[in-house]
Order: sequence, then structure tokens, then C-alpha cells
Amino acid sequence: MKLKISIIFPLLAVTLLLFGCQSEVNSPDRNDLLNDQLSYETVDSDLALMKDGGMPLDNAAGVFSIGWNEMFRPFIDSTEVKGMAFAVAFGERPTDLPHFRKFGLDMGDIFINYPGNQVEMYKHNHPSRGVAYSLFERPFGHHESENLLEYIPNTEYQFEVTGSENFTPITITLTSPAALINITIPDFGQIINPAEDLTINWEGGKEGKVGIRLMPDFRDRRGHHGGPGGMHGGPGPDQNPPMHRVIFIILDTNTGTYTFSSEQIQELLNGIPANGLRAEVSQMDFGQVEHENGTLSTAMRNGNSVMMRIQE
Repeated sequence: MKLKISIIFPLLAVTLLLFGCQSEVNSPDRNDLLNDQLSYETVDSDLALMKDGGMPLDNAAGVFSIGWNEMFRPFIDSTEVKGMAFAVAFGERPTDLPHFRKFGLDMGDIFINYPGNQVEMYKHNHPSRGVAYSLFERPFGHHESENLLEYIPNTEYQFEVTGSENFTPITITLTSPAALINITIPDFGQIINPAEDLTINWEGGKEGKVGIRLMPDFRDRRGHHGGPGGMHGGPGPDQNPPMHRVIFIILDTNTGTYTFSSEQIQELLNGIPANGLRAEVSQMDFGQVEHENGTLSTAMRNGNSVMMRIQE
């Protein structure tokens, strides 16, 4: 059953990719103020997306999230599994962001532990937004390594929080899905007719709610190596969709399929010079953990996307 069908404003988090894992502690560098700014906006966007997906964010004392290949991330086609994570605990003082609405508390250091690995999260500190923790790749984060957070099926990933005077230590455990979501139909770069219905099929993920997003895309026609004819080339100068042209749907169950009507597609494309469509499927598995500060919300997320060319 569909919970929600709407055309919404896309959010700031675009092309935040985080890769693989390392078997030793990774110590992030701490020098790029611009990356700090973008990281806070990225966390704010993620919080908005999770609230829209059903997380009880307004009453949460904090949020801890891990995800791979999420629907709001991959704007470049790739077979690599891309991981990311963030954590924040809310204080009382308001901030200038709509969803990261309360000043972030210092939680000490945070590590993500999983079999044979320990990864240190980068600790951001902002004068008016407080402290936030992230594993985001540059330019929205501080990591250049290709190996930071590996996906292992059905595996426990632990946030190890060392604590501070404002936040007592805690260990939070999330379990990865048995299989990541993978879109099987249509193929990447497939030519579609906007006058016909569009069916998206996928496999993997857990039982439960699934989010689906469809939006126009504006790309040049270069291939992977700059040649003509591919949708795999780098994005053109105006690759982001107009701010009101995104269809976001939430399904109650992981059905493995959803069909957009031709009317929806034509409304999406009407009056804009799009040469492609992007469909994205994602799952957000929410949970809650009790702490002295209140209820902490958790999310284990994964997703996949596919780009299609529009028939001319």
C-alpha cells in the first residue's frame, strides 16, 4: 500500500559517496572548514529525509545512521558499494538549520566497529551548530581513502561512543541487511518512452517500507571516457533537477516493483529540457535506543539508482 505520493523539493545531499573498509583505525584529518559546512548541511538533509520516511525526529535525543548506496546519494553510475554514516546528539539551544534544529552535543569520540575493523568518525565542531560526527567522502566530508566502511551482509555494526560530561558512554548496535537493494529493471542508460508507463523492479533489502524517487536529469552525452553516446559520462553544467520536479513515494512493504504512470512522467518532464530520468529505490530500517539523555533514533539504510535516457 502506498503511504505517500508527492512531488517534493530535493535536498542538499548530492553525490556524497563513502567507500569500503580498512582493518586498522582510520584517523580523519581535521583541516577543511568548507567541508565542515557542507557536512552539517548534509546531515540536516539526511535528517529531513528520515523524518519524511517516518523517523520520529522531533522527539529524538539523537540520531545514529549507517547506510550503503542510498537513493539520495549516487548521482554517478558505479558498481562500487558506497557506505556512509553520521551521528548527532541534540542539546537545547536552537540552530540555524531546519532539521538539525538543536545544538549538537559533544559525545567524545565515536568509532564504528565491525568484524576485524574499527573506523573513527570525523568530529565536526561549529560555533552555532555544535558537534556532529560523520563518515562522508570529500568534498562533503574529510575522507580520501577508498576503504572506510565495508558492507558485510547480516553483520553487527557498533557505534562505540566514548562519552563526555554532557553525554554518557553508550554502544549502539545495528545489523546490516542480508542483501542490498539492487534495481534490475530498467537497465542503466536504457531509452524509455515518456508516453508509456514506467515499471521499476528491484531485489534485496529487508521486509518493510521502501522509498522510491523519480526525477528528471540533465546530462551531456559523453561516455565514460568523454566520448559520445553514453549516459555514464560526467554530469553537464545543469544536471540537478528543478526544485519542484521530484516524485517521492513510500510503500508500506518491500514489493520489489512499482509502476509510474505515463501521466506522472509527463507532468514531471513538462516544460523542462531534461534528456533523462533517474529512478532511485531506498530502504530505511529505523530503531530506537534508550539513553540517559532520552530516546536515540537509529537508521540502517541502503538503496540503488538507475539513469534512463528519454526517447527523442
